[in-house]
Amino acid sequence: MKKQYFLISILFVFVNCLSKKKEKQQSVQNETNKEQIISKREFKQEDRKKVVKILDTLPPKKISRTLKQYEENVNMFSIEKFKDNLLTVEEVTAVTPTTDKEYSFYYGLTYSDEKNQYLHDMITAVIFDKAFDDKGDVLFLYISISEFVDGEYAESYYEYVETVVSNNKRKFCAIYKYLSKKTKWIFEPLYLEVCKGIMRSENDY
Repeated sequence: MKKQYFLISILFVFVNCLSKKKEKQQSVQNETNKEQIISKREFKQEDRKKVVKILDTLPPKKISRTLKQYEENVNMFSIEKFKDNLLTVEEVTAVTPTTDKEYSFYYGLTYSDEKNQYLHDMITAVIFDKAFDDKGDVLFLYISISEFVDGEYAESYYEYVETVVSNNKRKFCAIYKYLSKKTKWIFEPLYLEVCKGIMRSENDY
């Protein structure tokens, strides 16, 4: 009887120790899993920060083309593609004016026949859409048009820019340093308000 009791006691202690050992192993495994999860999260967050930093600091690509090439791009602009929302970023970039001569040709379409006026309106609309959605370098190019705008176009243009910047505040702050001196000067009050928290005065609007 004593022998049986002794064996039962040993068995109980063994089972109890085995159970504690499993609990300890499970606890260690859980801690390891937590550390791995945290490590992965930290890596992803750090990696995401690096990606954002790289994207935000890359200077926009310089566009090199002749006035004739720009005119050809405008003349080849597909209104059908525009209607079907099939225009690529490259096609929109190709018709976005980047010099005063290109802008003169682009805006000159409004003084032509009805077909060219419509073409101008479609190009204006698609440039705004891509800038608003921050596609490619169109946002940078759209803001840079400020160097050339004047007259009636300027009135609506600056209102549209405010809308575009409002939708892309972080990107605007990042690309501001790449703008030309003149464009920086034009948008300095907006930059100070959006990026530095310094409110504009009534004369800045």
